[in-house]
Amino acid sequence: MSLQACIERLFTLNSHYLYPEQAFNQASSLQTLSDDLYTDPLRFVYELVQNADDASSTNLQIALIESGYLIVSHN
Repeated sequence: MSLQACIERLFTLNSHYLYPEQAFNQASSLQTLSDDLYTDPLRFVYELVQNADDASSTNLQIALIESGYLIVSHN
């Protein structure tokens, strides 16, 4: 396999959501990143609200669902 073909194959495997491995790799990467960045659980919530503020949002909604999910949405 040529180097170009190898690069194109890796790009396809890692950028299209057609392959279960891609979802696993992305979830694993996000978990590692969030573990390192947010040692304080409240910091993560602060960052979500700060993102809405940085985007000059006029409508911020925060909801905690019974199953333990936090939803932060803004326009």
